[in-house]
Amino acid sequence: MSNSIKLSELCSDISYGYTASADSEEVGPKFLRITDIQGGVVNWEDVPFCKIDSKNLEKNLLRKGDIVVARTGNSTGENYIFDSEYDAVFASYLIRFRVNPELANPYFVWLQMRTQTWCSFVSGSKSGSAQAGANAKVLGLFEVELPERHIQDKIVDIVFDYFNKIELNRQTNQTLEQIAQALFKSWFVDFDPVFDNALSSGLAVNDFPEALQKKALSRQQQRQQVQQSIATGELEAKPLPEDISQLFPSEFEQTDEPSIGINGWIPKGWQTNTLHNMVDTISDTYKLKEVDEVIFLNTGDIENGKFLHNDFSPTEGLPGQAKKSISKGDILYSEIRPKNKRFAFVNFDAKEYVVSTKLMVLRAKEGISSLLPYFILTQDKVVNELQHVAEHRSGTFPQITFKELQKIQMVFPESSELQDYFVEQHLKQIFNKRLASIEQSEQLEKLRDTLLPKLISGELQLPAEIINAEVPA
Repeated sequence: MSNSIKLSELCSDISYGYTASADSEEVGPKFLRITDIQGGVVNWEDVPFCKIDSKNLEKNLLRKGDIVVARTGNSTGENYIFDSEYDAVFASYLIRFRVNPELANPYFVWLQMRTQTWCSFVSGSKSGSAQAGANAKVLGLFEVELPERHIQDKIVDIVFDYFNKIELNRQTNQTLEQIAQALFKSWFVDFDPVFDNALSSGLAVNDFPEALQKKALSRQQQRQQVQQSIATGELEAKPLPEDISQLFPSEFEQTDEPSIGINGWIPKGWQTNTLHNMVDTISDTYKLKEVDEVIFLNTGDIENGKFLHNDFSPTEGLPGQAKKSISKGDILYSEIRPKNKRFAFVNFDAKEYVVSTKLMVLRAKEGISSLLPYFILTQDKVVNELQHVAEHRSGTFPQITFKELQKIQMVFPESSELQDYFVEQHLKQIFNKRLASIEQSEQLEKLRDTLLPKLISGELQLPAEIINAEVPA
């Protein structure tokens, strides 16, 4: 048996968030904003902080089970249920609906705000032309279906199992990316194996160039700590394979540019390179007149390596920026606001795809694996550098062009053997694992989103043995 009740009637509190400036430094609690919520998920490691006095902290502090909803712009209706261990407050363009747990399971209520029914309700509730949105009174009119409480709880258990698996995949992907970034930094930025080779050859810290002595001492201490941990059994010995270690020199040489390498010092025989020298920009025009429909990708249709749709559209009526063709192995990278991470790697036959002129189509030069420049372009450090460049260019939006890729420099050996090893043994494996994980999550999302409305409406009945099963203590 199911009843329907307005969202507002289930809440003990409905309130707007706190107005403040976000701060990257830990000056107070986490500060949850609209932009931090993506598909009902928040990556709390990326959420900034804010200063707040004790009175406002108490008023705006999120509790587990609080539902926050975006109230303005294209994100109107996007929502998240707070289930984190962080101390966090919410920003002013969010509305908090605090469901009374004695009236309904807050998580069951939130699940209904992840359905097409909620999306349709929000779409019909938006008002305003320039910056459409909806207020708390309007959103509070949403009708929530409420079966008996024990059925609510069982549905939450079932559906959240899908959420948990999807979140585990996301965390695994994040860990894989962090491992790759740490290894790249160790080899090609900090030059750790070069210091190791020099120290192993008997070179004392004081024998290094003065500009490198601090780093050499730090590396020596790290090596000693690792050796002690291996001796006590705390760590398993995993030295760099000898054949790979030999690909690194044991000496450094000075460059004319103090901003390159470590205070102007780079491994002997290595050279400075730029992304501009690793990829070409491609502007092949798609012959739209020869087909009736295509898959069109604008900047908002890709995000952090994911293609957000593969739907066909009639060629007639496509926007004017739908012009570029793409091929397998290409890198798509938005010219606008690099910090939004609108980039992706084309790992499939893309003959039916056309992309916006606002997406750079980058193709690796001969002899270079396209995964390497893609990896470099998607590192947080590089994204932040490109964003900084974009913000200091004149124009309507923070924007970059292919020319700006010249500003991203790295130091590599003259031979490509080491880079090839890094790609084959690390990047390809990580990329393939990440791709499989994304595909699995997409399947789980489809299954979850198909199952959820049927469970809520009662179209799909839970078996008695599941409803009556005891919850493990």
